[in-house]
Amino acid sequence: MIWIAAAALWGVAEASFFFIVPDVLLTAAALRLGLRRALVLCLVAAGCAALTGAGLWFWAGHDVAAAQSAMLHVPAVGPDLIARVHGEFESAWPLRLLLGAMSGVPYKLYAVEAGSRHIPLLLFVPVSVIVRLFRFALTAALAAAAGGLLRRFNRPKLVKPFWLAAWCLVYLVYFTQRGLI
Repeated sequence: MIWIAAAALWGVAEASFFFIVPDVLLTAAALRLGLRRALVLCLVAAGCAALTGAGLWFWAGHDVAAAQSAMLHVPAVGPDLIARVHGEFESAWPLRLLLGAMSGVPYKLYAVEAGSRHIPLLLFVPVSVIVRLFRFALTAALAAAAGGLLRRFNRPKLVKPFWLAAWCLVYLVYFTQRGLI
């Protein structure tokens, strides 16, 4: 039950103002609980993130300047990312949402942009769930596969250090690209 609550809260937090992705928790779950249970947590995190995205959608629909200004207080979010997302909504925004999820563009920015453009909420939320679930499930599956390989080669003690090193590397690269390091 604690894992489900953590996935729900992390999904909400990261979809709003937190900057560490739920994948950190979801990959840990895949390594500790197995892929099947981690996929349930992925669905919980994706659903809660999409509901939070709906809240940002409403906010931006009523006051886009305030919503965008608030996003600028999230670490590693700058005007360049807001402008990028704005430009990406010119065509094929669902595909852009997927590509953004895979390239480190925060989901929250897409939710704000969708609200500012009045993209139908009944379209945005299901697309959000699908896109978030895809990314979460992919990272959980990769973690489970890596953990399985380490265990297969009789290196179970390397699972946790591998997980920690992988996430440290991900954020080192991301923060370096964003000019924060």
